[in-house]
Amino acid sequence: MNPPVLLRARGLTKAYGAQTVLHPADFTVAEGEVRALVGANGAGKSTLMKILSGAIEPSGGQVELHGEPAPLGRPTEMLHRGIACIYQHSNLVPEMSVLDNLVLGRVPTRAFGVVDRRRMRAEARTLLTRHGVELDLDAPVGVLPTVKRKEVEILRALALEARVLLMDEPTGWLSVADVARLHATIRGLRSRGVGIVYTSHLLDEVFAVCDSVTVMRDGRIVADAPIGSLDRAGLIRLMVGETLAGATRAAAPTAPAELAAPRGAPRLRCNGLSRRGEFQAIDLEVHAGEIVCITGLVGAGRTELVRALFGAAPPDAGTLELDGRATTIGSPREAIAHGIGFVTEDRHRDGLLLNLGVAENLILATLRRHCRAGLLLAARVRAAARRWIAALNLQPPDPDRPVRLLSGGNQQKVLLGKWLALRPRVLILDEPTVGVDVGAKAEIYATLRAERARGTAILVVSSDLEEVLAIADRILVMNRGRIVSTRPGPGTGVADLVREFGGVA
Repeated sequence: MNPPVLLRARGLTKAYGAQTVLHPADFTVAEGEVRALVGANGAGKSTLMKILSGAIEPSGGQVELHGEPAPLGRPTEMLHRGIACIYQHSNLVPEMSVLDNLVLGRVPTRAFGVVDRRRMRAEARTLLTRHGVELDLDAPVGVLPTVKRKEVEILRALALEARVLLMDEPTGWLSVADVARLHATIRGLRSRGVGIVYTSHLLDEVFAVCDSVTVMRDGRIVADAPIGSLDRAGLIRLMVGETLAGATRAAAPTAPAELAAPRGAPRLRCNGLSRRGEFQAIDLEVHAGEIVCITGLVGAGRTELVRALFGAAPPDAGTLELDGRATTIGSPREAIAHGIGFVTEDRHRDGLLLNLGVAENLILATLRRHCRAGLLLAARVRAAARRWIAALNLQPPDPDRPVRLLSGGNQQKVLLGKWLALRPRVLILDEPTVGVDVGAKAEIYATLRAERARGTAILVVSSDLEEVLAIADRILVMNRGRIVSTRPGPGTGVADLVREFGGVA
């Protein structure tokens, strides 16, 4: 007997003027089902999720929760009816305690509106016990590991008796061990009858934790299937079509050797670089026309190292050379002046001005080139933006579109374009494809290979071992703030790397 359906959508559509972004879609989530929702950036996943959460109202169609019509376009009422969304970027208040975040918006009170903290704590402890989660209720959320913050968000939704959880890229910033922990939490929720919609670009996760999959492409649902009926290659073909599926295969670890470029002289070199409590005695060099990848577990010191190279948190000791000349970089401004670009890990927080348009974001690193007598030359800005929009295949190709309205993959391409416009001699990228679909990944990899062929020295930090093996000419493994091995990219396997940074092959 099939489990009861918790959520059923029929004929959902969404149009903005003449542009239809979601064609008629039918979608169901059953009790105790983990359903993957996958597709390339811009496929319509976010639109569907926003309709289901009540954040936007559809142009047509209906949704039923537990067999009753849902209050579409009213997120608070959707939440009270049992559907909650766990976003990729946390919506918790970091300065407040775990306890206060759990009851945010529904604080229990006694007479005269006095907060009943004893009841708050009792209810919170009951919630932790029921779902087998351990948390310090008095700890500020901001000091918790990322996976614990995710658990707080999930528990907050469950405290409202949510029966359907929409999870948007829930593991984008988690380590391998934390992903396993979160997946265990999800399996526990499934066993208790909670229905989960799991949106992820990481296909290994989809196969590991999901029961079924809905595939979207170009605003349409193109497949609904049990996860066991598909393999990775078949799922990629459904997501992006044959053309981009071929590009993705070309970006895989089996990429042909002729993609390698001749290596030039050392462009970036450091010796004995150290920063107290973060990394120590780092020796590395990156040559012109070379892609070097740094990998290792989260917390190994990788991000701290590349931030130091960019001047955001300068080292305490060691030397740095650019093109054979001793150099000191004390700030990002100095790094940019030396021709170093830095694609940051968190594009929302550090990389982009989300409320500004694509054009404005693309010229952020080269602003002075577009000014005369202190005035910004609008025609020059738009001409430069259109060149990069075409070169990066940004969709939609609109220089005035606010970046916050772009898909994750297109936002990442804007961030990359901002630094490519600098024509950097050294390009540093920290987790360049987090939250990016397989099609956009293939395009980003092709762009990096083109930059390598142009003679740029490229240094990439990545936790995605498939990515590392796809693009690296050399691989450095970091563990506890030190580089513990250097390997050639070709011929290295996942098991070799996992053993070296402390995982289990």
